[in-house]
Amino acid sequence: MKIQFSNYEWALVALVAVVFVLHLTIIGNPAKSYIFDEAHYVPAAKCMLNGTVCTVEHPPLSVAAIAAGITIFGDNGIGWRLPTVLAGTLTIILVFLLTRRFSDEKTAFLAAFLLAFESMWFTHSSIAMLDIIAFFFAMVGVYLFMLNRLWLAGIALGIGMLAKETVLFIVIALVAYTLLKQEKRWSKETLKKGWNVGFVVCLAALLTFLLGLGIYDTSYNAFPSPLHHVARMIRHNEAISAPRMSDAVHPLRWFSGFPAASYFVTSVSVAGGSMKRMVMQYLGQANLIILLFLWLAIPLVWPDVRQKKPLELLSLLLIAIPYLIFTAIAYSRITYPFYMLTFIPSVCIISALALAKLPRNVVIVYCAGVLVWFFYWFPKNPLTLWS
Repeated sequence: MKIQFSNYEWALVALVAVVFVLHLTIIGNPAKSYIFDEAHYVPAAKCMLNGTVCTVEHPPLSVAAIAAGITIFGDNGIGWRLPTVLAGTLTIILVFLLTRRFSDEKTAFLAAFLLAFESMWFTHSSIAMLDIIAFFFAMVGVYLFMLNRLWLAGIALGIGMLAKETVLFIVIALVAYTLLKQEKRWSKETLKKGWNVGFVVCLAALLTFLLGLGIYDTSYNAFPSPLHHVARMIRHNEAISAPRMSDAVHPLRWFSGFPAASYFVTSVSVAGGSMKRMVMQYLGQANLIILLFLWLAIPLVWPDVRQKKPLELLSLLLIAIPYLIFTAIAYSRITYPFYMLTFIPSVCIISALALAKLPRNVVIVYCAGVLVWFFYWFPKNPLTLWS
């Protein structure tokens, strides 16, 4: 049976292949040094492989994925990072599928393109941390939710919460979407439907989350019950205050530009130190061409949001609700720019929906700017890819 792809589907295949190859050019470097919070999660994965418990402030699934990578590919950069590379790359496909379902293939490809070359998403998809794996499963849940597969959506979101608990914010956004999508917003029928949908999704997510924690806690004798584990995570987060730190950025500054946090940076000197060439530059910096465009994108799609078009309303809520929650908690605990990863896929979708309203030449220039920014902040200088 011959598989028939449309032009945009072939373009998506090429895009995903390019992104995956770009990941492979840097995945092994540094081979034995940790990038940013890999210093916490890779040792935790090794503890898991040794049958001991080292890190309990977050759920265990992402750490288990890192451990699986180490088991299959070895205790090196490739083994540590390949699970997040795969999750980050596959999320590009999910963004395409979700956008295409409620729009057209051109807009869907634009959304996938933006996520593929969003700097912070790419950087975090290149290192062994929790977020990308969590939000891959979250996007699976969102896609299933929009297909009205509520139980499956809840299970996928629960699996995402087992990777990082902040997926809960996405669950809240989906419940809000159900309420706001109705014609009579606060009628008895609307509240009943919102309750029914929220109950099914939240119950499935909660049961999946607690079951996963229970399996882990029983296997490793970590906690007497999943509820004890949850209590420990809550206490850990309560203990993290909001000190003045160089890599901490208040959410009120996320959409106005901020200095890049250095995750891992090396350079080499050429001609006796007269010239320096950056070799590795893992930096916590979003693609500001995409991020700052949101100031224009939201007004452009606002008429569609008011008409309650599904994708426009959903994307805005998936941005707004996590952002408001992070803003609220920023006064009691530290916040980092990479928390934006929670809603970066939705930023790319809403930006693509806005770009679809603009002239073709404007879109081409904009996408060129996205590429220029991406390669300028690429984790390894393209001139030294084989150094």
